[in-house]
Amino acid sequence: MYDAVPTEDLLSTVSAAEHVFEEDFGASRIDVITALERVTRAAQGLQLEQINALLDDRNRVVGAFREGDPALHVIGQISLARNVSPGAAGSQLGVAMQLAELPKVAGSLKSGIISEPTVRAICRAVAGLSVDDLAAFDAEIGPQLPDLTPRRAAALAERIVIRLDAEAAADLADRRRQDVRVSLTPHPGGITTLMATGPAEGLTAAYTKLQDSALASRSDGDERPIEQIMFGTLVEHLTGAGNASDTSVEVGLLIDLPTMLGTADNPVELVGYGPIAPAVADDIIANAHKTFYRRLITDPITGALIARDERRRFFDPALAGFIRARDRHRCRQPGCDCRIRDIDHVRAYADGGSTRADNGQGLCRRSHVIKHLPGWDVTASLDGTITWRTPTGHTYLSKTPSVDPLAA
Repeated sequence: MYDAVPTEDLLSTVSAAEHVFEEDFGASRIDVITALERVTRAAQGLQLEQINALLDDRNRVVGAFREGDPALHVIGQISLARNVSPGAAGSQLGVAMQLAELPKVAGSLKSGIISEPTVRAICRAVAGLSVDDLAAFDAEIGPQLPDLTPRRAAALAERIVIRLDAEAAADLADRRRQDVRVSLTPHPGGITTLMATGPAEGLTAAYTKLQDSALASRSDGDERPIEQIMFGTLVEHLTGAGNASDTSVEVGLLIDLPTMLGTADNPVELVGYGPIAPAVADDIIANAHKTFYRRLITDPITGALIARDERRRFFDPALAGFIRARDRHRCRQPGCDCRIRDIDHVRAYADGGSTRADNGQGLCRRSHVIKHLPGWDVTASLDGTITWRTPTGHTYLSKTPSVDPLAA
């Protein structure tokens, strides 16, 4: 319905559209959703174009010798401008740089033919190709782009890459197979996802072993669902415990005074995970036969932990642990949700900064590097707010996290 409307006019056009479900059973709203998908894709394409142009401009005007790695400067600024982690900004910069070498793919994104996830799948596949092969790749995949899903795009791109340069494809696969990792992602309700990424044969063998063991348990009379048996077996084997619930762990619980006294039911924070219901915290304590838990009482006014004074060059384990708990184990760079890797002096120790909680912040490794680049300025206020100022003069605030996830 909106195919003839220019992309730049779509927002105003669909906003003015009228819908009568009794007449078309929602067909007009589907048309609007389809049109808005074109707007979204075009905006993503333009954003990637601007990100790559920013890097080109910085390389051209500033260069690498005056103020450090230009790409890292761009990553830091995009991270703050989009309120995302430096890792996410770096990934987007990588896609932007790759897309600049693939004009047909870039054009298909800006015109709404393919989605941003499809573009990412293609860019991952071509990472090892030379400039000449990238041009050949773009010409070959261009006519086949319409209606490609990310999965199909990845498979098609992989085939084309292997055909163009099998050796480069093998080198890329070898590098990726060495990039193994394990991550933990929290979800509401007191659960998490443990994710392992690595060579397919090893993880497939592990999964098959869990599945076979669960099927055998079912055959022996275990009535639990297969997934529950697999989960229990995984935890038991990894922890060495005789039972999945019989593990030795240390748990920190951030709790306000009224909730601890039983006069309120405010959210409790499981340190390193996030907010949980008081009842879940009670279950953790009740079932933690080998668990050491620490209650950390918060300031009743600000919601922040009470600081302590330490004058040391390095943050000792107790103070570092306090800062990690205060910052909820997440990087204090605005927009970054990565786990803390470093405890940083906001004002450098060499410049007279004290080794105290009010001059400390938890940062991921990349944010820590970005903070010390020339032209960047990071300062702390008395109320605990940390201000990040970029070389372009933009400022972003990082407030001390509150126990209440809804608090400002």
